[in-house]
Amino acid sequence: TEALHAVIDYAATFVDDFHEVPATTHGEARQVVGFRRLGTSMALNDRMWDRYAIGADSKINDPETGADARRNIFWRAGSASGNSRNKIETMHQRGMISLVCNVALGNLGRQFAEQTKTSVEDVQAELRANLVPGAILVPSGIYGLIRAQNAGCAFMLGT
Repeated sequence: TEALHAVIDYAATFVDDFHEVPATTHGEARQVVGFRRLGTSMALNDRMWDRYAIGADSKINDPETGADARRNIFWRAGSASGNSRNKIETMHQRGMISLVCNVALGNLGRQFAEQTKTSVEDVQAELRANLVPGAILVPSGIYGLIRAQNAGCAFMLGT
């Protein structure tokens, strides 16, 4: 769980530090974050977190309730927690680009389909339709990384 929190915090810190240089804007430092493997669920909306009990499965507690998260706690700050600095929604507003690995999303869909005894294809389609706003589905995490590097991005291992 700490590693998942660290990803967005790392991106937020990068932008904060970059803006310490005079006269820089969000457009001059854009982060591209690839959600893959264990981080794939970070790119799913609250409906999927509730429907598939992602918090319970991932052992992620909601800081608002102390119970298993039934909402995507990485997406936006809850009502009692005003700290939105390191949330995906805020980082999108600051220019962050979110790429979601379709291979990892497919694996997650297979896992959820098995747990709920439903069609793999239906669950995978449901997950693809329920990414957080602004998230971009890419064929694979490696594909997204290569495309970002080809566009001039530098790879920085966050965790």
